[in-house]
Amino acid sequence: MTTPTQTNRTERIHALRANWREHGIDARLDIVPGTGHDHFAVLPAVRQFLETQVSASPRPPLAGGHRAVTHPRLDPQIAQLMADREKVGRAGPPDLRTLRETTGTAIGAGRAAPRVDDSRDGVAPLDGRSLPLRVHRGAREDCVVVFFHGGGFVKGDLDTHDGQARMLRDVTERSVVSVHYRLAPEHRFPCAYDDAVDVVQWARANAAALTGRSSRPIRIAVAGTSAGANLAVGAALAHARTPAAPVAQLLAYPVLHGDPKSPSRTAFAEGYGLTSQAIEWFIGEYLTHPDQRRDPRFAPVLSQDLATLPPTVLVGAGLDPLRDDIRLFLKRLRAEGVTVVSFEEPTLPHGFWKYAPLADTAADAATRMCEAFRDLLDSIADRPAP
Repeated sequence: MTTPTQTNRTERIHALRANWREHGIDARLDIVPGTGHDHFAVLPAVRQFLETQVSASPRPPLAGGHRAVTHPRLDPQIAQLMADREKVGRAGPPDLRTLRETTGTAIGAGRAAPRVDDSRDGVAPLDGRSLPLRVHRGAREDCVVVFFHGGGFVKGDLDTHDGQARMLRDVTERSVVSVHYRLAPEHRFPCAYDDAVDVVQWARANAAALTGRSSRPIRIAVAGTSAGANLAVGAALAHARTPAAPVAQLLAYPVLHGDPKSPSRTAFAEGYGLTSQAIEWFIGEYLTHPDQRRDPRFAPVLSQDLATLPPTVLVGAGLDPLRDDIRLFLKRLRAEGVTVVSFEEPTLPHGFWKYAPLADTAADAATRMCEAFRDLLDSIADRPAP
């Protein structure tokens, strides 16, 4: 018997395929063994085409006179948003003050004012410092998700990623604890990593109080975007095989190494929002020495302990300079036997979640990965908590 959820999922699949075919993209649908999750994979021949095909003639300027992109496969709504905000093609390195002042306003929605609902601000008292956090209470009591915002380790806060944390809460139905860790360059590596490790431990010890609904043991999961995903997987590795070990993780276009020699760093160096030059600048602001680029606490793709990671939803963007690092991470996770539900969104750039309010394809992708994470959490909900 076909359920409403299966019907809706099938309708989304057909709609996505139709959208991709309009852009000359074919796709297949896989069911990941043992999970029942929908897994989209671009066919190898099509993937090669997407990587190498460049329009024979330059694309006409978008509205406003900006020539926003050079790749013909970038989602047109996002291309327009990039052009309108003049986000593409800046020659110089980022300016930290400007980045922090404009974070959350780049898509035209402004910094989100926290809505009045079952959410509250607080602090996590850690050794020698306290971290601001926001608790978004969900309907389910079995698990608390600790969420780390993105921002290249130098920007972002509870407000800039408030909508993403709320969406994660709404879709998964679990309480989400959004954490504002210390930022570089005021606090360089490994400060943010240490914050992530310690706050996950703190959340595990205080999960019942955070939800306000139960005194029984509650699991911890982790989630993050970009630099925040780097911190999420770092915390998962640090707590592996301990009572605080996360039971699942959602990693959206994570920073995993930042290898400047990867082909995607060249293929998507400019024209897709995040540039290769900006990546180097962010890393330079965060790390104190080049040798730290090989430290597994910063570059988890180099870790020798990947087999200890929990079931993972790993989401990449097809037009991301960091794409190849994510592909390598996926390959290594599978080789180590880690359960992975993986998506690579072929027409989207790094950071696409922030475009979800105004771009249909980004909204679909964000919904899909949150639903996959929900399904993953549901699949382990009946297991005894550690």
